[in-house]
Amino acid sequence: MKSFLVLTGVAMFLTGCGHSMMRGTVAMKTGKDEAHICLGDNAVKGGDKVAFFENNCISTGSGDSERGGGGREIECNLLKIGEGTVSKTLNSHYSLVKTDGSFSFEEGTMVERVRK
Repeated sequence: MKSFLVLTGVAMFLTGCGHSMMRGTVAMKTGKDEAHICLGDNAVKGGDKVAFFENNCISTGSGDSERGGGGREIECNLLKIGEGTVSKTLNSHYSLVKTDGSFSFEEGTMVERVRK
């Protein structure tokens, strides 16, 4: 029951602010410090900053397998791994982003526009 309430709360939060926190992904890594990102319909323009995130999941306990918990509990958080700048938009959904090369990312890494 507790999991259901948590999931319901998260779903309400995400649908309530879906447009103010648009997330996308790295569609194609073109170099150590460069990528094509997909971030929605005209969500960014040249010069905009974007943040790169990865999932950080850890086991938080043994859980209660008798209640269908699967035997353990997992807690996941988004971990910001770095930032980049939009060099240019390629079309309405894709943009070229350049980073400083100080962090590693791969195709599928989450990206979010940095709000000023």
